[in-house]
Amino acid sequence: MRKISDKLAITFGLLIFSAILVCGWYFYRYTKYYLDRELNQRLVAIAQTIALQSDGDIITQLAPGNEAGLTYSNLVSQLNRIKQKIDIKRVYIFDKNHRSLVDTQPGVPIGTEYLRLKFDQLELESVWQKKGMASVLFLGEDGNYYKSGYAPILVDGKVIAIVGVDASAAFLQILKRFRRNVLTFGLACILISLAIVYIVSKTITNQIHKLVAAIENISSGDFKTEIKVQANDEIGFLGMTIEEMRLNILKRDAQMKLMLANVAHEIRNPLGGIELFADILAEELGQAEDQPGSYASIVPAKEHLEKISKEVKKLNQIITEFLDFAKSKPPQKTDTSVEELIQAAYSMLALEFEGAEIEFQSQVNPLTKILVDPEQFKRVFVNIFKNSLQAIQQGGVSKGKITVQSSENKSGNESENKSENKNGFVEIMVNDNGPGIPHETMQRLFEPFFTTKEKGAGLGLAIVQKIISDHGASIDIKSQKGGLTTVIIRVQGLA
Repeated sequence: MRKISDKLAITFGLLIFSAILVCGWYFYRYTKYYLDRELNQRLVAIAQTIALQSDGDIITQLAPGNEAGLTYSNLVSQLNRIKQKIDIKRVYIFDKNHRSLVDTQPGVPIGTEYLRLKFDQLELESVWQKKGMASVLFLGEDGNYYKSGYAPILVDGKVIAIVGVDASAAFLQILKRFRRNVLTFGLACILISLAIVYIVSKTITNQIHKLVAAIENISSGDFKTEIKVQANDEIGFLGMTIEEMRLNILKRDAQMKLMLANVAHEIRNPLGGIELFADILAEELGQAEDQPGSYASIVPAKEHLEKISKEVKKLNQIITEFLDFAKSKPPQKTDTSVEELIQAAYSMLALEFEGAEIEFQSQVNPLTKILVDPEQFKRVFVNIFKNSLQAIQQGGVSKGKITVQSSENKSGNESENKSENKNGFVEIMVNDNGPGIPHETMQRLFEPFFTTKEKGAGLGLAIVQKIISDHGASIDIKSQKGGLTTVIIRVQGLA
C-alpha cells in the first residue's frame, strides 16, 4: 500500500512539473515567435522607408575612392540621422555582388564585401525580386544577437541596390532569462508539489493503513483492538463507522455467548438427572435379573435404558462442545511435548480406533516441543483424529490408517515472524487415507454449526480453529475427493 501511495505521489508531482514546464515552454515559444515576427516587420519597414528616400541614380555612381567626397558624406549623414532617430545599430547599402556602397559604420570603404550576407542568400534573392525580407538571427562581434531587414532600391522599376538595416534583438536576452526563470520556477514548483503531495499522501495513507490493519484484525477474528483514526474527513467518518461496527459485533457476540451458555446450562441440569436416574434404574433392573420369571421383561427394558443413557451422553457431549465454543479462555502456554499431546489425544479415542480397526501411527520426534496450552491443544488433536476416524468409516475404506508426522523450522526465515519467534516453527501433519473432502465442503470446514454428518453440532473444527487462532498458530487442510487428506498445523516451537 505504501509503495503504491508513494508512486501516486511521485506521479502526481511529475504531472504538475510537466504541466508547468509545458505551459512555460509554450509561452516562451509563443512570445519568441511573435516578437521575432514583429521585429522582422519593423526592420523591413525601416529598410523600405530608407530605400524610398534614397536617390538611386546617385548611389549607382559611387565608386571606390569617393569616400572623401561631399556626396558620400551627405549620404552617410542622412543615414546616421535615420539610425539615431529610430535607434538601430547600422544602415548600409550594397550592390548585387554584396559590396558596400554606403555604410554608417566608420572604416568601411566602398567596395568592401559583406561576407555575412552569404548566410542570407535565400532572403536576398527575394529582395532582388522586389520583396522586403528579414534575415535569420545572428550573433554580432559584441556578443549580442542581431537581425537584419532588407529592402530594394529601385531605378526605373529595376533593383539597382539593397538597403540593409541591422537592429539589436535584445528581447532574446530577456527571453533567455525568462526561459531560465521558467525552468527555475518549474523546478521549485515540482519540489514544493512533491513535498506537499508527500505530506498529504503520508497523512492520508497513514490513516488508510490504520483502517486496513483494523479491517484485517476484524476479518481474522480480533474484535478487541480499538480503532483510532484521528481525522475530520471521510476517512475519519469511515474509521468511526468501522469502530461502531466492531463494538456492535462485540456486543452481539457477548449476548450470543451469554445466551448459548444459559441454554447449555439449563439443558445440562436435567440431562444430568436423566443420566443419573437411568443408571440407577439400570442397576435395579440388573438386580432383578436374579429373580425367577422376570428375565423376559427385564432384558428389553434394560436395553432401552442403555440406549437412553447412550443418547444422553451424546447430547451431553454436544452441550460440552457448545460451552467450549462459547468460552473465551485465554491459553495458558507452557513447554509441551508434541509426542505427549498426540498420545494423550489418541488414548481418549483408543477404543474407537480398535472398534473401527483403524491403524494409528505416530512418527513425531519425541524431543520436539511447542509452546501451547496442553489441555486446549489436546482437544485440537482429539477433534482432528475423530474427524479422520468418522471420514474413514463413512467412506468404507477397508484398511484405514491415520499417521501423524512433524517437522521443525529452526531458521526463522519467515520474515514476517522473525521478531516474534526466535525458535522457529513446528509443523504437525495429520494424514488419513479416507475418501477425501469435496471442494465445495472444503470452503466451509471451519464454519460453526456446519456438518456433513447426521449427528453432531458441527463445532469440532470451529473449536479447533479458535484454539489455533488464540495461540497465534495456523491450520491448513489439503484434500481432494477420493485422495489423501492432510491437516497441517503450524505452531511456535522451542529450541
